[in-house]
Amino acid sequence: MVLANSIRNLLLASFTLAFVIAIGWFGAQKAGTIEAEKVNNDLKKQALFYKEYLLSELDQIDLVGSILSQNPILVSALKTKALPKDILLSNSILKKTNEKMNTSAVYLMNKNGLTVAASNFDQSNSFIGKNYSFRPYFKAAVTKSTGTFLAIGVTSNKLGFYISHALYNPSGELMGVLVIKVDLDNISTFAHNIQSDFLISDQRGVIFLSSNETYQLKSLTTISAKDRLYISRTRQYPINKIQPLNHKSSDQYYGQYQAHSINHVNYFVQKIDIKEYDWQIWLLSELTPIKNHALINGSALSFVTLIALLAFYLLYRRKKDTQRFQTIVDNLPSGVTLFDNNRNLLLCNEMVKKILEFPNSLFKNGMPKLDELVKFNAARGEYGDKDPDEVLNKLIENTQKRIDHVFERTRPDGTILEIRGVWVEEGLITTYTDITERKKAEAEAKRTSGYLRALLQNLDYGVTVIDENLDIIFWNNAFFDLLEFPDKFKKPVMQYEDLIRYNAERGEYGPGDPEQHIKMRIQASLKFEPHKFERTRPDGKTLQVTGKPLHIDGEPFGFISTYVDITEHKRMASRLRKLANTDPLTEINNRRHFTTLFEREIKRCQRNGNPLSLLLLDLDHFKNINDRFGHSVGDKALKAFSHSCRKLLRDIDVMGRLGGEEFSIFLPETSREGAFVLAERIRKAVEQIEFSDHGEKIELTVSIGVAMFDSVMEDRIEDILQRADKALHRAKREGRNKVC
Repeated sequence: MVLANSIRNLLLASFTLAFVIAIGWFGAQKAGTIEAEKVNNDLKKQALFYKEYLLSELDQIDLVGSILSQNPILVSALKTKALPKDILLSNSILKKTNEKMNTSAVYLMNKNGLTVAASNFDQSNSFIGKNYSFRPYFKAAVTKSTGTFLAIGVTSNKLGFYISHALYNPSGELMGVLVIKVDLDNISTFAHNIQSDFLISDQRGVIFLSSNETYQLKSLTTISAKDRLYISRTRQYPINKIQPLNHKSSDQYYGQYQAHSINHVNYFVQKIDIKEYDWQIWLLSELTPIKNHALINGSALSFVTLIALLAFYLLYRRKKDTQRFQTIVDNLPSGVTLFDNNRNLLLCNEMVKKILEFPNSLFKNGMPKLDELVKFNAARGEYGDKDPDEVLNKLIENTQKRIDHVFERTRPDGTILEIRGVWVEEGLITTYTDITERKKAEAEAKRTSGYLRALLQNLDYGVTVIDENLDIIFWNNAFFDLLEFPDKFKKPVMQYEDLIRYNAERGEYGPGDPEQHIKMRIQASLKFEPHKFERTRPDGKTLQVTGKPLHIDGEPFGFISTYVDITEHKRMASRLRKLANTDPLTEINNRRHFTTLFEREIKRCQRNGNPLSLLLLDLDHFKNINDRFGHSVGDKALKAFSHSCRKLLRDIDVMGRLGGEEFSIFLPETSREGAFVLAERIRKAVEQIEFSDHGEKIELTVSIGVAMFDSVMEDRIEDILQRADKALHRAKREGRNKVC
């Protein structure tokens, strides 16, 4: 279910994102198309204006040239033997004309192409004396009366436009040619005031003027060999500098408007022809501002769309949340009301009507005010004998204070309600919960708890309950009595650390640093692990301490401990063990316990390789003593023998009675020689026992067989006992009172 919801939310988010992007894209395209149309219209207007400006300027210059070509002074200066004054006057006329027209130069050539007068006559780079008959404008004027030519100046090395007019004498004879050179820098300066980039190309596609200097002297088309020869011969441009301009139609469109790529930069282009001079003007507008405009508009539209969708979504969610909230409220086990700050009831679920037994008539005219509900309750005795107006005034006073409240109220039918009121900005939210059954359960639990506490307090053993913070939240009197804690520690909740500190300081945990004892026990307790151990107090009393962890949902939250005095039990167990392991007559180990200890010692020797010896002892003629003096005397003889032997043994030596007058002693870490030495001492000590009955001396002797544990042969207890028994029989055969 969670995965399905995640997938659905992901798909919805993806669809919304795609929709917002699509709206933004369409908006960007529309904005770009509108802006492209505007830009193209502006380019058209600028192109027409620029064309008209160029034609106007050049027509004026052409008109001036036409007028000057009819000036008689200039014609006189072209005569073969012209007067000096005519030359001077011609130079003056040409200079003034050049200054007024702000052209580059005005000069006069004879019919052979030799310059005879010029506006720059007084300059070092004067054209006078220069022959420009090779220029096309000269040839055109000679043959057609007028001519034009666009070229780099031979003398000035600057690009200029040349307008030429032929001069004739009154008889119609060609006298020479007047040339006006127009400085294209002036035209370029005007063009720079136009907001768009531009370029102007001649009839061969060579760009001779542009707002972008990198475009100048670039060709829009491939220049043919014929044109290259013409350019070279007329010295129109430096042919080696002319390179093709990288331009082509772009794949970028805005509506019907296609962009043009020049040097990898996209432009909108408007072209217009100047047929009079066979020129073409290109006005350029970069696409970047249009793209930015489209992007901004598209982004803005996407943002507005996103905001609109978000607003719609929030309204939808609010509606769904309201419906969900109403559903939740209607299905709550408690009654819920919401009153505004003027005590008007805004929300009320069905459980309120059910719990408080409000009739439907109260709601027939819509939601009643709080005042009406209070009066209704007071009238039916919900508040006891209190005056309804007094109850209402008190309620109004409390609402004005806006204090949260929680209280219990018992209705006349015995139902107990818990009423909780919380103030929020919108007003007062109140819940009404029927806690009748809960109160009964609490009373029953309290009664049961009382029984349980009484039971625990009357137990003979101590009980404590410790929570997860190591606070003792329950203890009984037996706990204090067994551990002899002073009454100052008796509190409803005690600190576990305080008690163990008291114990450590009075030596309950033995010698050592008390703080170390405290730290160790706190760390062990915090593990909340089950434990059971015995502890002997300094007074000799032994306690059995058992702790079991308490869990809630698998997590430990404390433990319960019991303390039982097992001192008498330990003493009784010790007595029983002694009775089970000891021969009652001689008070040494009986055969069973001796065998167990001997087997244990054999295993120890097998591990560490130490020597182990065994003595098998038998009182000589003991049957005669029993038969002659009686069993009571025989018992005394056995006791005296046992006592005499034990005085000669070490703490690690173990003696046992195997039965009747037969005894055995095993000697840990004792070699064969050492065993024989001890056996001989025992034999002599037995001879020295002074024992009598009614004045008659009774002599005691003992025969002893010695055997060694053989670790190489991996002896069993039966093997070593058998060898010791053989040695004992050999001692008896050899006359008794011997060690073999």
